[in-house]
Amino acid sequence: MKKKLFAILLSIVMVAGLLPATALAAEPTVYDIWVDGVQVTSENKDNLFSGTVSYDPTTHTLFLNNATLDNDTMSDYGIKTTIPSTLKIRLTGTNSITRTDPGGGVGIYLNYSNSVEITGDGTLVINVIGENYDGISTGADVKISDKARVIINSEGGLGITGRMVKIDGATVDSTGLYAGIDAHWLKIINGADVTLKATQDGRNGAYIWKDQEGNGGDIELAASKVKATSYYPGLFAAGNLTVDGGQVSCTSTADGALWARGNILIKGGAKVTTDGKYPMGGNGTFTVEEAEIDAKNTNENNIPAIFDESVPVIADGYHLNYAKAVDSEGTEIDLLSSGTQYFALYKNVHFITKAVHPVSFVVTPDGLTNVVVKVNGQEVTGSVSLEAGTYPVEVTADNCKAYTDNITITADAATHTQTIAMTYLPADYTKVDAAIDKANALNKDEYKDFTAVEAAVNAVVRDKNITEQSEVDAMEKAIEDAIAALQYKDADYTKVDAAIAKANALNKDNYKDFTGVEAAVKAVVRGKNITEQTEVEAMAKAIEDAIAALQYKDADYTKVDAAIAKANALKKDDYKDFSGVETAVKAVVRGKNITEQSEVDKMAKAIEDAIAALEKKPASTKPGTSDKSPQTGDTSNLALWISLLLASGGATLATTVASRKKKYNR
Repeated sequence: MKKKLFAILLSIVMVAGLLPATALAAEPTVYDIWVDGVQVTSENKDNLFSGTVSYDPTTHTLFLNNATLDNDTMSDYGIKTTIPSTLKIRLTGTNSITRTDPGGGVGIYLNYSNSVEITGDGTLVINVIGENYDGISTGADVKISDKARVIINSEGGLGITGRMVKIDGATVDSTGLYAGIDAHWLKIINGADVTLKATQDGRNGAYIWKDQEGNGGDIELAASKVKATSYYPGLFAAGNLTVDGGQVSCTSTADGALWARGNILIKGGAKVTTDGKYPMGGNGTFTVEEAEIDAKNTNENNIPAIFDESVPVIADGYHLNYAKAVDSEGTEIDLLSSGTQYFALYKNVHFITKAVHPVSFVVTPDGLTNVVVKVNGQEVTGSVSLEAGTYPVEVTADNCKAYTDNITITADAATHTQTIAMTYLPADYTKVDAAIDKANALNKDEYKDFTAVEAAVNAVVRDKNITEQSEVDAMEKAIEDAIAALQYKDADYTKVDAAIAKANALNKDNYKDFTGVEAAVKAVVRGKNITEQTEVEAMAKAIEDAIAALQYKDADYTKVDAAIAKANALKKDDYKDFSGVETAVKAVVRGKNITEQSEVDKMAKAIEDAIAALEKKPASTKPGTSDKSPQTGDTSNLALWISLLLASGGATLATTVASRKKKYNR
């Protein structure tokens, strides 16, 4: 069975191999797209017109790479498609589509339901010569984006026509007999550069209209450069016109340069310039946020530049930054200073509006009093409306340093609340410094314990602010209290005590008057401190001076006088030798004081001893004589004995005088 099945399959293969090759060949696929009269197929899609044109059916993308589409002058269309999808055209290099008489035709034509997107970084130039032929025509949408550059000149028709025309970041220069662009909606955004022009009288550079259901009619221009020139308004919107940033220049050679049947909104810092023979404006509201508008009327008649039924209204949150006008006589008027801001009165009105932001100020720390905020020198209460920019700000408050700085306001809401951090004034350390100086001026060696003062000084903390003044005052008080609590060291009474001991060692009975010493001792005041040391020294000196001034009492000469009296009572002739007594008497020295009493007593004793040593002469043997000496009968030596006696007496007297003199000269 297996062998039979194998034989059948082998037979089939052999038969198939004998069939003509043409019998298995597939027919080429054709696509509903024509380029310069040539329909694109699966066979030619990769290499049309010497490789300058190719087509990717999976993405519906037509690639133009330095393509020139002008060979088939009899074709009605440069590019035509009826594919049920959006046709994408990607440009590389410089490309062109030219349709001329006698056949003419549309540059790019799409079925009513088809859209076209043109992208890439190349250029496409479309020249269409022939009545009622358009540059790009579709009943759906036209989008030109990326870095594509499209230049259209339609001498007998419309530059671009479609439902929605969107130019996103691309460069488009479209000139048509009837309009540069004719569509239900027009959107030009993201830095696009667009020039629109209509060459026939009674036409618009861009004519954006509503359909029968009232849809469409709106123009939206955002962050792009747009220039429109025509007989009637360069830009005409049957609906609303919005300009958000960028630059827009509109010119009308016979009418208002810009017109909208709906509302006009200009914002985002857009700069709009109009030049017409009649007022620009519209039938709805005309609202201006942040923008610059320079509207001119070049009509020789006195006609305002702005329609008086759609006078621009400055939106909330914006204000006039600049506003000047020129009246019919050519006089320039400053609308800001004049207060006359009804823009629809003048042939030329140039005004600039800026966004103003409600800026509020939060001043910290909490609880400050008498806070004053000034912006640009003007006092602010609550909030202030400011344009974006940089402003000088001054803030003052009680007990704070004055604040001066610049603030920068932008559209960012974060800048609309300005927090000002005030710095408190420094606390007053004047009293603290004075207390420290007072402490430093003290000689700590004079006090029993100076550590409390040093601790109070070391405890001082600097950089306190005025709200902490009580703490600073407490520091000063701590120092002052420590100083007040200081106790001086005791004065040194060593000399006083020595002087008193010296006085106490004296026998006051030896002195004539001891009261001076006693008074000086009694005058001593104890408890003096070291700062009163001089007083203590004075006490010691007073005692010493009193002691030095003492005078001894006179010695007692009573015994001396008694002895002298006793001697005087004797009859010296009764004695053998009275000279000893006389010598003792003569030896008496007067003027001795009580401390020399022993000497005085010796004098008395010397006299007494001399008296006691007297020997009386013997009784005489002859009547009338008391001389008991034996008579020798020899008188030859009498004169000699008398001389010796006198010499002995003189010597004794001299000795006595000399002795008394030495004693008195001590």
